[in-house]
Amino acid sequence: MEPFATVADYELRYGAVDDEARLGAMLSDASVFLASQRGLSIDPGDEVQGQLLLTVTCSIVHRSMVSGAYAGLSSVSQGAGGYTASASVYNPSGDFYLTKGERAALGIGAGRIGQTDPYGCGAA
Repeated sequence: MEPFATVADYELRYGAVDDEARLGAMLSDASVFLASQRGLSIDPGDEVQGQLLLTVTCSIVHRSMVSGAYAGLSSVSQGAGGYTASASVYNPSGDFYLTKGERAALGIGAGRIGQTDPYGCGAA
C-alpha cells in the first residue's frame, strides 16, 4: 500500500527531521492504521479526501513523534504548603490515534440508523 503522505509532505508541515527512514516507516504505518479504520471508505478519485488523508496521516505521526519528548501534558496539579506537584504526559507511549475532529472529517464513527427484519415479515 502506498502511504497517504511522504517525508516531504511531513517536513513541509512540521520541519526537517533527523531520521527520514524512521519517518517514512511511521508514515507508512500510520497510513495502514488509517486505512484499517472501520467505516472509512477510500475513494482514489476524491481529491479533497486525498488531501485530508495526507493531512491526518502527518498529524497522527507528529503526535506520535513528539510524545517521547514530553511535548504535551494532559494534566498538571500543584500544591502549596506541602510542596506537591504532579503532571501526566499526554500519550506517553506514542500510540497512533485519531482526534474527534479527524474522525468527523473522515466520516468515521458516525451513528448509523438501520433496521432488521428477523422474521421476514417486511413489506414485499
